[in-house]
Amino acid sequence: MRPRRLVAIGLAIVAVAYGVAHVVGSRRVVAMHAAAESARAAVNGARAAGAGTWAPERLTAAEQAWRDALTAQRVEETRLWPVPDARRVASAFVSAEHAAGAALVAARDGQATASRTATASIDEANTAVEASETLASSVALGSDRRALVSQARAALAEARVYAREADFGRANASAQQAIALAAEVRDHAAAAADRYADAGTLARWRQWKEETIAWSRRESRPAIVVAKEPHTMTLYVSGRAVRTYHVDLGFNWVADKAQAGDGATPEGRYRVVARLGDGASRYYKALLLDYPNAQDRAEYAQARRHGRIPASAAIGGLIEIHGEGGRGRDWTNGCVAVTNADMDDVFARVGIGTPVTIVGNDTYAALAELAAQRRTSAVVDGPRP
Repeated sequence: MRPRRLVAIGLAIVAVAYGVAHVVGSRRVVAMHAAAESARAAVNGARAAGAGTWAPERLTAAEQAWRDALTAQRVEETRLWPVPDARRVASAFVSAEHAAGAALVAARDGQATASRTATASIDEANTAVEASETLASSVALGSDRRALVSQARAALAEARVYAREADFGRANASAQQAIALAAEVRDHAAAAADRYADAGTLARWRQWKEETIAWSRRESRPAIVVAKEPHTMTLYVSGRAVRTYHVDLGFNWVADKAQAGDGATPEGRYRVVARLGDGASRYYKALLLDYPNAQDRAEYAQARRHGRIPASAAIGGLIEIHGEGGRGRDWTNGCVAVTNADMDDVFARVGIGTPVTIVGNDTYAALAELAAQRRTSAVVDGPRP
């Protein structure tokens, strides 16, 4: 065979081989590009799902795997040999895609967990803030302490806004702030209610009540016992409870009255000293009590000597059982208010000299429990600064 023909045959074989290689290579390039696009879409999907926030380490690993696969692809595409090692490159992209998928799943799980945590915190904060508002309305607090309730409510509202924006980390932080502020309100209210958990104070109140009932039984006459915490006024006749009325009290009813203007309803054993009929009282009808009595004056003088009240403070007076109550809130300056219908009933049964005993409570109840929780917390947490 002539040399020229051999050369031609050889060139033809090379051309065919190259053509085949080119076709195979082109297909492999297409396969690499498809794998690259799939991995790229997976990484972008993980980013869009918030993996940078909820699974940052997994997203970083997926992005690095994708970059490594891109580098391997470029190396294969720049080689002189027209058939790239597409299997190795595709495998690298598949690994990157799997890593991105794991980041996506972790992001969704993390976001769902954060959402549940934030929702639970917001629910807890809502309960705590509502409780603090109830306490603040029941227990007179200073303006700075009442401001804590407003701050807690604002933090709760902020938490809800963050939650709607899916910023669950900040939502949880704001909810926890609301809970902490509500706890401060609870601590202040518990401090004011501390007497209601004191065994000696409870025993003294119980004794006053029992002695008043015993007097009514012995004298066969009416007597009245007002219990501040349950907001009740019970009329006893011959030692038997014949009627119990709901009462409105002073706006600072949890405290014992110490001076004029403090809004507290006094605690002690008093008597009716005047009956004021319709038109003679500012509040429909009224039974005027002998506050301040000798015990009140002695406690007032001692408080002034020890600086617990200002020297300029007056002791106050004009404590009555009167009508125009039933408002569903404590609004008086220290008096005991009932509805006009109840006032008519009391007025018809009670005369001058009738004993009226006012106690905080005669049993261990909600305020005592509140104060006790504060005491327990103080023991567990240690002294507060």
